[in-house]
Amino acid sequence: MNLPSWWQLEVTAPFKLGPRELPGRIWTASGCFAYGLHAHDFRAADGTSPYLGVGAVVTKTVTPLPRTGNAMPRLVETACGALNSIGLENVGFEDFLANVLPELEARGVPTVVSLAATTPEDFGPLVRRLHEHASGFAHWHGVELNLSCPNVAEGGHDFGSAPATVARCVAAARAWLPDRALLAKITPNVADIAQLALAARDAGADAVSAINTVVGLDVDLRTGQPYLPRRFGGYSGQAILPIALAKVDQIVRGVGVPVVGVGGIAEPEDALKFFALGAVAVQVGTAQMRDPFAAARIARDLARR
Repeated sequence: MNLPSWWQLEVTAPFKLGPRELPGRIWTASGCFAYGLHAHDFRAADGTSPYLGVGAVVTKTVTPLPRTGNAMPRLVETACGALNSIGLENVGFEDFLANVLPELEARGVPTVVSLAATTPEDFGPLVRRLHEHASGFAHWHGVELNLSCPNVAEGGHDFGSAPATVARCVAAARAWLPDRALLAKITPNVADIAQLALAARDAGADAVSAINTVVGLDVDLRTGQPYLPRRFGGYSGQAILPIALAKVDQIVRGVGVPVVGVGGIAEPEDALKFFALGAVAVQVGTAQMRDPFAAARIARDLARR
């Protein structure tokens, strides 16, 4: 692609986010590249790796205890995106610490760990244990607090829709994370997302990730019932790009906290729009589920030559 004349960032160069320097500005979004472990044998037609140029892999969200996730089906493709109701299926925090994170470190994957819990007070012990376990890891760069999953009964977007709750979660995590970046992933399913970003910033977050999925529902006309057993799910993909851009603009202009933009990025031009609005980095989500080389391709295409 022809890069516009205003484009000055080098997306594959290190940049500072809070107390940490991250390797680049094009990341994969939580839940869209699993834990970031299983694509090392993949090669594109030109021989490149799906990790090439990627600044961080945000892991699948980890919870204090293992979760089996929601009933099937959990994923429905739509004309312009996808509805998911995964329900935070994961191996649990202790298994993640013992087996997943060490392998990410050994493989040199730049990692941001996504965490979720059901009370603000849970985040302190989680982050403390994580820091005790991994403070010597060179490739662990930060924590993203998932405060906005729409697919769980506790600890989801209802939980993270109150600024006071966001502040308590961030403060609990910040107390045990002195030397890694701390991000809060906030929900767009509120009247004023800037209030959530403001609460996160004032409680000590280095950045907010915006946005998580938009609550949606689709109906199977063969049965007359919603496709998803929980009726609604998180809507993602290119259809939500304008929503994400509007929310990011609202935060950048109204709050000033650094924003990692996410929502509907499938092409380099999509990522450029977030950077034009002032995002410091971007995450590739649904497109990465369809094409594990999506983030690497965008990083390559936005590299200034």
